[in-house]
Amino acid sequence: MRHVRIVLIVFIVLLSLLSAVGWAAPQDALDDPSIGIDREVSRTAIYLGDVFQYRISVLHANEFAFVTEELQDRLVVRPFELLDFQIEQTELGDDVLMELVLELVTYEDPGLLEIPSIDLFYYPRDALSEGAGAGQQDVPARAITVPAHPIHLQSTLLGEGDQLRDTTLLLRFSRSELIFPAFSGVLLLVLAVGGGVVGVRYAVQMRQVEGMTDQAMLQEEALRSIGALRQRGLSDPLDPALYLELSKRVREYLHSAYGLFAMALTPEEVRDTLGSNTPNGDFSDRVEHLLTACDRTFYDPETPAGSDFSELCQQAERIVKSTF
Repeated sequence: MRHVRIVLIVFIVLLSLLSAVGWAAPQDALDDPSIGIDREVSRTAIYLGDVFQYRISVLHANEFAFVTEELQDRLVVRPFELLDFQIEQTELGDDVLMELVLELVTYEDPGLLEIPSIDLFYYPRDALSEGAGAGQQDVPARAITVPAHPIHLQSTLLGEGDQLRDTTLLLRFSRSELIFPAFSGVLLLVLAVGGGVVGVRYAVQMRQVEGMTDQAMLQEEALRSIGALRQRGLSDPLDPALYLELSKRVREYLHSAYGLFAMALTPEEVRDTLGSNTPNGDFSDRVEHLLTACDRTFYDPETPAGSDFSELCQQAERIVKSTF
């Protein structure tokens, strides 16, 4: 009888131990048809330093509740480094889709690597409710193991590592073979510099020609207007307003040729301004003499001008021609 009781006690203890081990030890998701696990990587092959995503999808019934608190702190992903970790849970009717997204990187030697297996713990909701009702603080948890996932770490080197990836065949050149390319390069450089210099000089000359063309047009127009005044001065009696018109034409030409606002200056001020802008001092004196004679004759017709109108027109023509 005593032996029977001992055997019975040992049997009960073993049964309890087996139940506890079967309840708490990790098991494959296939052991529980209500939980499905899927794994996916964004890249099946990576190079050193490449960042990729490892997504674990767990589809389970609402009767289970997975432990997600402090899950990131429990993750061990060596030989990879965990850069980012996110958990997304979506209700799909009576099921719940839980997705774990790991952003990983590695700097290990090339070869076939494995993302380590991960244990996910969960509770039956009924067990949680019963434990809470009974006042129990600790409810045994079940665990499902996400299997390790292989990934290939490729090398940037080929063969024995003595050649770079995406290499090109290097050709050997002797120094004599480099003379012609070097000479050609120097010649092209000289031609480019020479072409640039010629282009700059041509642009400068074109601007000068354009300026000379504009100056010639101004001179031609001024001579034409002075000639027209001379023809009008042949009438008898002579209109004193022609002297003022001649002075106006000369002042307008000085403004166009030198940028001098001569219309607002006296003959003396025009002379002083022209003397600082023109190297020929006689030119400014001749301009002053012409303007003074025209202004004096117009404003004081009784005072002799010292020259007739035709002579003053010739002086104005010589002044215009001497500026070109």
